[in-house]
Amino acid sequence: MKIPIVNEKDEIISYKEREETTRDDIRRIVGLYVFNEKGETLIAKRQKTKKLDPNLWGPSVAGTVDEGFDYDNTVLKEAEEEIGLKNIKPIFFKKYFYETLNARRFSSVYYVTVNSIETIFKLQEDEVSEVKWINLEDLGKWFKDKPEQFVPSFQNTIDNIKEIYENKN
Repeated sequence: MKIPIVNEKDEIISYKEREETTRDDIRRIVGLYVFNEKGETLIAKRQKTKKLDPNLWGPSVAGTVDEGFDYDNTVLKEAEEEIGLKNIKPIFFKKYFYETLNARRFSSVYYVTVNSIETIFKLQEDEVSEVKWINLEDLGKWFKDKPEQFVPSFQNTIDNIKEIYENKN
């Protein structure tokens, strides 16, 4: 399936097969932060067979916007596909542009709170190997001590979680 390539204003300028994209192409992605009633965040470990960032921890849900989709319906699709979350109402938090050594992206960020006792996660075997609830303080310490265990853009995840906590409370 093709993905939209956008300009610096997040306007679609073309479509490419995912494998044909280059570092210069700007892609659209979504991130969903799942929180529980204790204020913990769910993080997900990427499957070891993933081409990009295998076996590294990242946000609860993340995915690329495909042709025919927008940010809002992609976050719902990815939540159901990756961790089995259905019938959720994610809250839009923000959209921002960022760059890493390998990519340029517009990221649309959402969050949702679920009951950790009642929620059963069904992991997509080729995407996610494990999920884990963790509080922000412990997550920050872990990331500071072992950043190599996280996706390269994980500082954005930490910053977004902090911002969401500040705005929620």
